[in-house]
Amino acid sequence: LLPRGHPPARHSAVDWSDPDLDSFPTFEKAHVNEVVMQPGDVMYLPTNWFHYIISLELNFQCNTRSGGEKLYRKEINDCGF
Repeated sequence: LLPRGHPPARHSAVDWSDPDLDSFPTFEKAHVNEVVMQPGDVMYLPTNWFHYIISLELNFQCNTRSGGEKLYRKEINDCGF
């Protein structure tokens, strides 16, 4: 993770599509689950689980965070949640 207070502090410092294993040697041991979703599928990721998305074709996605935050409530409601 990037340091607390860094603008994208929730994001991984590792580029998952081209990881720098010299800087992040333990990334090579990371456990991975690969999922190919179909139309209508929903995926739940628990809080603080990292994910990396590759779109195989045109798609739409809507994300929300659990925990009842009021931050971005309008945008979440606009997505239909």
